[in-house]
Amino acid sequence: MLTNPKHPKVRYFSSLKTKKRRKAEGKFIVEGIHLVSEGLKCGLIDRVLFSGSIMRTYDGKNLIGKIISSGIPHEEVNEKIFKDLSNVETPQWIIASVRPKLADFGSLFEADRPLILVACGIQDPGNLGTMIRTASAAGCSGLILTQGTVDPYNEKVVRATAGTIFHLNMVKIDDIIEVVSSLKRRGIKVISSFVDASRAYFEADYCRPTAVVIGSEGQGLPAGLENISDETVSIPMAAGTESLNAGVAAAVILFEAVRQRRVQKGNREGT
Repeated sequence: MLTNPKHPKVRYFSSLKTKKRRKAEGKFIVEGIHLVSEGLKCGLIDRVLFSGSIMRTYDGKNLIGKIISSGIPHEEVNEKIFKDLSNVETPQWIIASVRPKLADFGSLFEADRPLILVACGIQDPGNLGTMIRTASAAGCSGLILTQGTVDPYNEKVVRATAGTIFHLNMVKIDDIIEVVSSLKRRGIKVISSFVDASRAYFEADYCRPTAVVIGSEGQGLPAGLENISDETVSIPMAAGTESLNAGVAAAVILFEAVRQRRVQKGNREGT
């Protein structure tokens, strides 16, 4: 059992709390039984620290058994060290460093009818985590992150994804203009969400290959993007409401796309 907080294996996990170190190591941290289990299923776990307290539950004991049988490097630490490493009030006594799922731009177009979410300057970790979770639930081909968007491997983002970060293709392309141009060259219809757009989101057609672009609550989308998008849409709201948060806006629009595609599929199967 490790009892020294300055032990290199403990310091390694502490270092991954910084974006600079995550980038240098090509690893990030997940904490808790569910997230570590998802990482294990996807074969992305690098190494594990745990406290003996995890053995008090069946799920915890079962997970440690799987880690041991998989040959993944692991070390037990005392509760004090674990609490110092943990970012949650009620620890689940297991933390892992994991490799991100590798994806490239081409992977976004492998589906027959790609549905792609573009996160433009999303700064709130909770919102980005929700967008990742929503994109996965909607069956999106992937997510593109542009300049100004929070690090997707920030611990708050990772927790908000509820493990879907291991399954969704994510690509970082800084320039939103380059993103839109590249998508259109691939035959993808680009629909951007603007608060003042005259067309409601449910009036757009999402049945062909489509990318949905969502901006931050504070800044919205960059000026000029409406001129190069194929369509701009808004989400009608009650008077006195300025905007929805980015995570909710993404969910509303993406699941309208899902609805339309299911209706179209049903119509085809019925003919």
